[in-house]
Amino acid sequence: MSASFIGVDLAWQSEGRNSGLAAIEGDQDGGEVVRFGEGASALDAVMGFILANQAETTVVAIDAPLIIQNPEGQRPCETLISRRFGGAHAGAHTTNLKRYPNAASVALGHQLEAQGFRHCSPPGTAWTAAGHWFFEVYPHPAQVVLFQRDRIIKYKKGSIAAKRRGLAELREEIRARILGHGMIRSSPSLVQYLSLDLDSLRGSALKHYEDALDAIVCSFLAYYLWRWGWQRSEFFGDLVSGYIVVPSKPLV
Repeated sequence: MSASFIGVDLAWQSEGRNSGLAAIEGDQDGGEVVRFGEGASALDAVMGFILANQAETTVVAIDAPLIIQNPEGQRPCETLISRRFGGAHAGAHTTNLKRYPNAASVALGHQLEAQGFRHCSPPGTAWTAAGHWFFEVYPHPAQVVLFQRDRIIKYKKGSIAAKRRGLAELREEIRARILGHGMIRSSPSLVQYLSLDLDSLRGSALKHYEDALDAIVCSFLAYYLWRWGWQRSEFFGDLVSGYIVVPSKPLV
């Protein structure tokens, strides 16, 4: 059975910003990162990437809130994430309809459903790994668990120098953990991409590189949930108020 695992670091607040995209092809024995470093500034382009990488089974992990029902305050899943991972500086941002009445991420979820994709099967329901499905992720707590860290990797805020240091650390974790354990294969082009001179990247180029690394992590999270189901992941929230899937066991 052919399977693809797509990671989307979505610019979910509005269109016009870059969304990072990545894809893994694989099966129960492992996979290979086949597309990376790509971006999209419109939902149609994000959907185009997903549909172009479809297989018999396609799993999409999206870093963005896919269900927003609460008028104000946090979604319950965000509160749960913050309670569990706040000490590691991986608390969730606040999402509600007052702040984001027309989130592009919610629209993406609806577009995926129109194309025959479904939300992942929550714990306690019949687990179905086959088919076309998607789910919400949050890379910071995922990295804390997968990489066995006490604190998040800080690559999104601060000075340019601090962001570069954080990105260097993140890509080393990708090389050592995601690619280093033998399950997910690399390629010469990916090795080269993960060795780019960060000092040469400035402005939007540096931000797009960050988006691409996040998308690679998300594509692995898609593979991770498909491969091991709820044996190695947790489901925070529900399909009504919103949910976030986080790995529960590290990569060893």
